[in-house]
Amino acid sequence: MRPLARRISSVSSLALMLVAATTTFALALVMLACAGNFARADEAARLIPQQEIPGRLAVRGYVVSEPVVRRGTAYLTHGTDKWGQRHRLVMDGRNGDIIGLRVVGDPRGAHSDRPTGRR
Repeated sequence: MRPLARRISSVSSLALMLVAATTTFALALVMLACAGNFARADEAARLIPQQEIPGRLAVRGYVVSEPVVRRGTAYLTHGTDKWGQRHRLVMDGRNGDIIGLRVVGDPRGAHSDRPTGRR
């Protein structure tokens, strides 16, 4: 083989290896991205359906007053208990446990028998 032909052959081999490496890297990235989507889809399939959340909270004595919002594997909403207090409720979407509860409002308002701090 002549030197020029040998040089062209080695450049072609190098270009072919570069294309193969780039393609392999791109395929690996695509596979990783798809694996993440499959994991999220599988996770969502195991969650309690969002439309069941108000009924499950009603069994526990809460009336849901705002739309249920999903955040990861948890559901967030606002509801009122049997005494009329508003709560922010967080329910585990996998097992239905209430994992967060915070009083956010008291509809009874300020009581008139409380001191106002003025004389």
